[in-house]
Amino acid sequence: MNKKYWIGLIVAVFLLGNATGAWAGSAWKEVKALFNSSLKVELNGQEMDGVKALQYNGSLYLPAKSVSDYFGLTSKLVFDKKTNKLIIGGPMYLNVSDRVTKNFFHIVVNGNWKPSIMTESQKMYSNYYMGVDFYLESEKGLSLDKYVKQELKSTFKYLKVTQQMNTKVAGAEAKEITYETSDAVGKLLFIQKDSNFATIMFFVDKTRYQDDDLKEYDRIISSLGIQ
Repeated sequence: MNKKYWIGLIVAVFLLGNATGAWAGSAWKEVKALFNSSLKVELNGQEMDGVKALQYNGSLYLPAKSVSDYFGLTSKLVFDKKTNKLIIGGPMYLNVSDRVTKNFFHIVVNGNWKPSIMTESQKMYSNYYMGVDFYLESEKGLSLDKYVKQELKSTFKYLKVTQQMNTKVAGAEAKEITYETSDAVGKLLFIQKDSNFATIMFFVDKTRYQDDDLKEYDRIISSLGIQ
């Protein structure tokens, strides 16, 4: 992973000026906050130029736009009045394709994921302590079971498999494997479409793993489309 992200830090939004126009409404109230122009913000060992912080009620508040830019999110920053929601960035749409068959797997990655490896057949995203690796390979004449056995003996021989189950993803046959290593736990998913085999490897730092982390995996799998 390229950067270690602070998952426990609550980064809030501050607005300079009065809440007028689109921001005005009964839900908003004026508050007094402290501003120190000499205060510097260092995030993960890197000083963030031009980022200022406000102190209010014992907490420091950073501008959401500056933080989202640092994490490489899209520049989208919108306040939706109807839902009373601040929208920062947006989902990432990616395709993992095969040159020979022209088939491709379409995936939507929601959340604070950052590209680590980006090639035509492999795309890896990671955030603070989780990662997901998408890989596509064409192997003619192999069943899903044979392909999985082959990969577990070679590419993934370092994994300790704790559970296996047959399933379907986007209408295609798939095999889901729960695994662990010395420093991570996660899910390994093999999907077959014709002679294409997609591998989705989801991993979580073992020291930070929580059951709720698997919801991220579920969201990614539910977004998968195959064409």
